[in-house]
Amino acid sequence: MSGDHESTFRRIIRSHSVRYPLIRSSDIYKLIYQAAMGSAHRVRSIDSAREHFKEEISRITCGPAEPVVDIITHDGSVCRINIRPYLQAGYSPEKLIGMFARTAEEFTGSTVQLEMYCWWILRMKADGLLTANIKDIDQYLTEMAESGYPAVHHSSVYRNAYSPSYRVIKSVLISELNLIQ
Repeated sequence: MSGDHESTFRRIIRSHSVRYPLIRSSDIYKLIYQAAMGSAHRVRSIDSAREHFKEEISRITCGPAEPVVDIITHDGSVCRINIRPYLQAGYSPEKLIGMFARTAEEFTGSTVQLEMYCWWILRMKADGLLTANIKDIDQYLTEMAESGYPAVHHSSVYRNAYSPSYRVIKSVLISELNLIQ
């Protein structure tokens, strides 16, 4: 069973590496951090989250083709909702910010899961499955572990190339966003 989970995880990492070829170690770490720890570090209050979201929507620029829903955990429990395609499809910004805040309140992060993801990433590197842009992932993950696994920002290369814009939510909330027609 664990092998199935690891295979699913590998597919997630590979799909992000293909979709975002300029991805860096910090961007991979951010992905696995959000998968394991959620996004509570981003929500100080629902009002500030709402204001930040409105500001972000007003500055949103073009980006790569992305799915509305991007599952980011091996078990499917957490996803990123990509804001560009979400808004283009006519979905409610208010509902999304509500689900984001609810996830931040309800989701309990797991350092154990983050460490498992780090281990799986290192196995992917050993198996030659990672791109050259993230060849320093082992060193980067060691630094993050030694720093107590902090939240990080996307690399400037990633931000400039892809203008990432998404919110992390629990996948069980997708039905409440009315994404499934």
